Amino acid sequence: MNAIQHTKKLLLLLIVTALSGCQQDDQFDIPAEIGTEENKQLNALLADIENGNKTMISITQLKDYFVYRRVHTFTSDVVVKGYVVSSDSTGNFYKELYLQDAPENPTAAIHLMIDQSKSFNRFNLGREVYITLKDLYLGESRRGNGIISLGGVANTENNVVEALRPLDIATHLFRSKTTAEITPLTMKFSAIDKSHVGLFVAVENVRVTPSEQGKPFVDPKDYYDTQRTLEACESTAITTFLLETSAFATFKDLPLPSGTGSIKGIVTKTYNGSDLVLTLNDARDAWRSGGGCDD
Repeated sequence: MNAIQHTKKLLLLLIVTALSGCQQDDQFDIPAEIGTEENKQLNALLADIENGNKTMISITQLKDYFVYRRVHTFTSDVVVKGYVVSSDSTGNFYKELYLQDAPENPTAAIHLMIDQSKSFNRFNLGREVYITLKDLYLGESRRGNGIISLGGVANTENNVVEALRPLDIATHLFRSKTTAEITPLTMKFSAIDKSHVGLFVAVENVRVTPSEQGKPFVDPKDYYDTQRTLEACESTAITTFLLETSAFATFKDLPLPSGTGSIKGIVTKTYNGSDLVLTLNDARDAWRSGGGCDD
């Protein structure tokens, strides 16, 4: 009897030890390689492009299909490639990806709506991704916001697109083994317009407007997001731009940095599309210290 009890205790100890070594879903390391099956699917897709069964188009060409307040349905075997520049690792993006056409000196980007959280575990920053467009939809993510988006569902009542479901993600999005280093596009606030939505940019000589310095990224009274005003020194003029942070971002309570420095983020829009904003992947992409415009 004692031997049986000893065996049970030993089995229980082994089970507990095994479980304690398991990782949570949001703690996986970014895989360096893609799986065998996924690699086969990508190779088949690349072969179809090579032999002419499918046609590659650029993100610029993809956006040419967009018509304001209409949804376009792709019925041809066309494919687009992009590099992931947004990350939901800090919660500042949610169930969406921004992909641009090149790791360095990009010219266009596209917004992709996906019904998947913690996507950074799979679609990490810089990952090269191919998207088969047949049976997907192109339109606005919200009515009238002007953000050109790809989705897996057409909402014909509001003429917008909705997120790709998990099955759509598996059959339309294909990662390559390439994770490129993304070099932000250096810009001035005064030069940013709607054509830059989705691009990862860097702006120099930036500060938070003095009246908001030291305040948290997100106002505690805001349920969804907060816009803070950024100022940049451009020659003898000071230009302004909005920094938007989600109330679900892990860094929402951190104080806004003081001083002047560089900031890197994705050009996006407010919920209703009325204003362009800069959205950070991580608080570390904002400066920490520096002088002022007069230094």
